[in-house]
Amino acid sequence: MANRWLTSTLLATAIAAGSYYLGKDQNREKLTHNLNRVKSKLKKETKEEHDPYLKEKVGHSDPHDVEDNSMVNEGAMYSVNYYNEKLKS
Repeated sequence: MANRWLTSTLLATAIAAGSYYLGKDQNREKLTHNLNRVKSKLKKETKEEHDPYLKEKVGHSDPHDVEDNSMVNEGAMYSVNYYNEKLKS
């Protein structure tokens, strides 16, 4: 009888704690994110394997992709301007 009472008490406590923890959206998002990470590690999958576009884009810039090239150009100019400003001061 005592064993049954102890088991039911522990089960009720675990359910209450889980409900309290998962009551917040942030905690649910963390749990979902972590479960997805563990699942992808077990399957040995990466983001590139899920998205064929990323697999195609990695290391190959397309000269006709204006958005990508302008982003790279802006990033390069930012670092050059930053270096020049530090050099002048």
